[in-house]
Parts: sequence; C-alpha cells; structure tokens
Amino acid sequence: MKRSFLFLALAAGLAAGCSSDQKGTATADSNELIAEDTTFTATAPAGGETTECYAFVKNRDTVAMTLHVKGEEYTGELRYNFYEKDKNSGTFSGEMKGDTLISEYIFDAEGLRSVREAVFLRKDGKLYEGFGETEEKSGKVRFRDRSKLDFGNAVVLSRVSCE
Repeated sequence: MKRSFLFLALAAGLAAGCSSDQKGTATADSNELIAEDTTFTATAPAGGETTECYAFVKNRDTVAMTLHVKGEEYTGELRYNFYEKDKNSGTFSGEMKGDTLISEYIFDAEGLRSVREAVFLRKDGKLYEGFGETEEKSGKVRFRDRSKLDFGNAVVLSRVSCE
C-alpha cells in the first residue's frame, strides 16, 4: 500500500515538474510523462506470481494500478484520482479473455463501498480502459454489452516500474 502512495506522489511530482517549464499550459499526458519501457520485466515473487504496475497521468487526473498475475488469476489494486471529483480506491479480481482483462472492482468512494465491472484491453504494452452503457444487477454495476465497449484514449495506463 505504501508503494502505491509513493507512486502517486512520484507521478504528481513528475506532472508538476513537467508543467513548470510550460508556464500556463496543461500538464502532459501519461504517454509523454512515462516513457514506454519495452524491456520491462515484471517482478516475480515466490510462488510464480508476477506483479506489474501501470499509471495514467493527464492534467490533474491520475489512475494507478498494481496488477498481480498468478496462473489464470488476475488481482490487484486500483486508484482513481480525478481533479475535483471524489477519489476512489479498491481491489479487483478477474480473468484475461484473449487480450481483455474482465474484472470486478470493489472500491470505496464517498464513504460507501461499491462494486462495478472494470474492463481493460491490453495493447502495445498498455491497458486501455473500456467504457460503455451500464446497468445495476444485484447491487453491482455491469456493462450492458461488452462487445460495444469503447477503448478509446480516455484512460490509457502505461507500464511503470513498481516501487
């Protein structure tokens, strides 16, 4: 957990540092702040689990993900911090179907615990978050039709080293 807070502080520092040279302009997005490292290897603790870390930084918005992979199991932590909106953070678990991570995200926001489906497309070493029409079923928010998800450039998580 301390790693995640350190990472967010580092990402904020990078964003502040990049904007100081651009007097009055918006901070660069994560593709410019975080260079893609194609030689990155995930950490592999005992038991065959790997850990990968991802981040999105654009203007004053940040998203951080720590992804743990053990066999077919995908779990991790996810934090959203959008400017002038409520923060939320929590854990997720799911599975890869082809190049798509389909997970259930359990998070706390505004003093409430919520559950929603979170879907990410893995492409070119990055994770693209999917967005689409949702519905609530049994207290959980799910996508109505995953085949209609938009994986545009709204939230693109770039791989970063795990601190």
